[in-house]
Amino acid sequence: MTHSAPGDGTPAGEVLIRRGVILTGRALFKGWAITTTLWLGGLYVVLAATSQGFLLDLALMVLMYGYGVALVTGVPLAWLLGHALRPIRNQWFHVAAFFTVPTLGFWALGSLLGFGWSIEALGLWATVGLAAGLGRLAVWRDVAVR
Repeated sequence: MTHSAPGDGTPAGEVLIRRGVILTGRALFKGWAITTTLWLGGLYVVLAATSQGFLLDLALMVLMYGYGVALVTGVPLAWLLGHALRPIRNQWFHVAAFFTVPTLGFWALGSLLGFGWSIEALGLWATVGLAAGLGRLAVWRDVAVR
């Protein structure tokens, strides 16, 4: 919340509420948990189908590294994207942005790290965007719209 500035048409000392779509802490955590679980679940299924056993070890590795990396990188990125989208009140734009930004961002990062600029690589990174878009869609009713 901010206090009114002189000359903005509000009485002196009145508290203004920020306008737009505000991603609350609860919504951020819920979206992170859904997004991470969806993506890691899909990753585990693919890895388990192509591995030579060791399914429990593989599951523990996916859980430990996946949730840790998603917590350290995904939460700040989701907060920044939510903050950037705050003025846009149409939440479908938010869902589309939560799909598009991670997809293209990870595609660019993966390409710089040597995975290539191929359509197949874009399809791989679109799984991250799909999980992020579904996570944002899941918190549709948990955000504050003012």
